[in-house]
Amino acid sequence: MVWWFNVPKVAFGEDALIELEKMSGKRALIVTDKIVMGFGLVTKIEEILKNKGWEVSIWAEAEPDPRVSVVKKAAKAMTDQKTELIVAVGGGSVMDAAKAAWVLYVNPSMKLEDLTPFDTLGLRSKARLVCIPTTAGTGSEATRAIVVREDETGRKFATINPELTADVAILEPSFVKGLPKEMTAYTGLDALTHAVEAYVSVWKNDFSDACSMKAVKMVFEWLPRSISNLGDLEAREKMLVAADLAGMSFSNSQVCIAHSLGHSLGSVLRMQHGLAVGMALPYTIEFISHNNPTPSAQYAELAALVGIQDPDPEKTARAFAAKIRELQKAVGFPTSLKAAKVTKKDFDKGLDKLVEFAMMDSSITMTPRDILSDGIKKIYEYMFQGKPVDF
Repeated sequence: MVWWFNVPKVAFGEDALIELEKMSGKRALIVTDKIVMGFGLVTKIEEILKNKGWEVSIWAEAEPDPRVSVVKKAAKAMTDQKTELIVAVGGGSVMDAAKAAWVLYVNPSMKLEDLTPFDTLGLRSKARLVCIPTTAGTGSEATRAIVVREDETGRKFATINPELTADVAILEPSFVKGLPKEMTAYTGLDALTHAVEAYVSVWKNDFSDACSMKAVKMVFEWLPRSISNLGDLEAREKMLVAADLAGMSFSNSQVCIAHSLGHSLGSVLRMQHGLAVGMALPYTIEFISHNNPTPSAQYAELAALVGIQDPDPEKTARAFAAKIRELQKAVGFPTSLKAAKVTKKDFDKGLDKLVEFAMMDSSITMTPRDILSDGIKKIYEYMFQGKPVDF
């Protein structure tokens, strides 16, 4: 069987924005949000493009977990301007909005819910895409994936298509220098979750494995340093690279049940994405590795990268989950839903919907252990209490 490894061209390091000067065309649309606008980053990009003769417009209405209706507004802005270059500046939600709008700009009659990995979209017949992340975690600048939210139900759904891979990803460390500690922790655990899940996904491959292994090692090394000194540009750059490598990995191998659980938490309890999937990660490691030799051995390979050695693979996998919880505590990341200030009332009220949405999520199919709704419910209950999974 033939496989492909799709990644963008990556420019990284200080002054990486110089890559924008190499772009050719007339009309550029910067897609961003109001928070990023307030940092002056968009102005810097706008100046670079205008100095090279571009007509530049800005669409700054992106939102966390973008709704289909909001994506359609971005697509209309592209249509009105006849955009030739889309520049997404922001976190994962901004980049998801830009990619999804790109699809509708070129294919206005398409429903995003119907998008498959096998559709021919012809995206570059109208525009190219540059992604510039302002967080070090989602890896969206490196992926062929989008996550969008239904307006009616609030359910988040994810889909992939190789044409969604950006033409260029620009990793400029100064763009994440001011990221607060909490968001640095959330996005850092998001990157770790991508790397770990990609390593055990049923679609894993040698190329994705290499990216995962490097990303896991880098997150454990550089995330605590990023937290301890928010102005440490070296640590910021290393986390940007780690997130990008993790994005390359999961984009080409897919993620697993931690993302199914996390997407549902985002839909039902409006929990921030990195917090949701990062919290789910150790619980799902314990679940997947239980009496399951192959993924246990794979987790053990990752555990060895952070100094964990034991002849028993399942025991090593559980020790790796414990090591992740140690990292979470070290960077101020809550390790249970209760610690994340989810009330028992809200949890109980939303539990059935949490299970329903998690079972509908496409990522669950890539998990190397089967699970039914009762198992999903039980994991959520363990997550609420902060109890390691033992089944």
